[in-house]
Amino acid sequence: MELTARPDGRWSAPRFGELRLVRDDVSAIARLLYRVMGVADPAHYLHHLYVKRGLALAGSIRPAAILDAGCGAGDHAVWLARHFADASVLGVDIDQTRIAASRASSSRMRFGNLRFEVADLARLDMQDAVDLVVSVDVLEHIVEQRTALRQLYLALRPGGSAVLHVPTKRERAVPLSRRLHDFHEWASHEHVAEDATADEFIQRVREAGFDVRASLRTFGYWTGELATSLFALAYKDSTLNRVFQACLAPLGRILVLLDPILPQRTRYGVLVVASRPRQEQPI
Repeated sequence: MELTARPDGRWSAPRFGELRLVRDDVSAIARLLYRVMGVADPAHYLHHLYVKRGLALAGSIRPAAILDAGCGAGDHAVWLARHFADASVLGVDIDQTRIAASRASSSRMRFGNLRFEVADLARLDMQDAVDLVVSVDVLEHIVEQRTALRQLYLALRPGGSAVLHVPTKRERAVPLSRRLHDFHEWASHEHVAEDATADEFIQRVREAGFDVRASLRTFGYWTGELATSLFALAYKDSTLNRVFQACLAPLGRILVLLDPILPQRTRYGVLVVASRPRQEQPI
């Protein structure tokens, strides 16, 4: 698939994860796999599916300004800039290197409605600035999670919506847990917020001032979480591991597509759709 510029300077054929086609740090294997099936990482792709589900649950929204809070590599920010072409999109992250890479990649695609800035969500200090906040698996990385939630609430204009996703406290070890030592070691250093069940996280969202409009449990044991564990078996960065992940990608995609529809008792994440009330009550 070749990207070609449209007369308005934007790129054609938008797909989730399309920055992989212009980023310098993407391997030839990863670029080829993306051309064949899109984002191969099952967890990342499932996050995207749930973001779209969250936007649908938020109703017929037409935001003028959007915040991707903790934008990472910029995939969700780019997709939001495509999906809401009339909105301005701001992606923020505390990682300066990632922001620099996202700026460089997105500039090659000549976006007119997207920018990236370095910011700490617990020190965000944006007041009534956006109509939609999207935050995907970011809040578990923040010690001051409640403070960050309050800052996201304040960043919204009254009536604005938020789509939030976080992993939850584990009630059961994840699939293949004994073989995922390296991945668990990384997570233990990165997931610094106080663990919460789905209900506890939803309560934190309410305590920040939000009205919770809907919530969904995500990443089922036999679907999304199993796909994530299989992919994480080859966690360390090497050519052999990338080939292994490429071979697993089709199975991972099938499991991910089953995640929203297959009933399961054990799930490891929660999607929360919330809003800032038009008439606020003291908290």
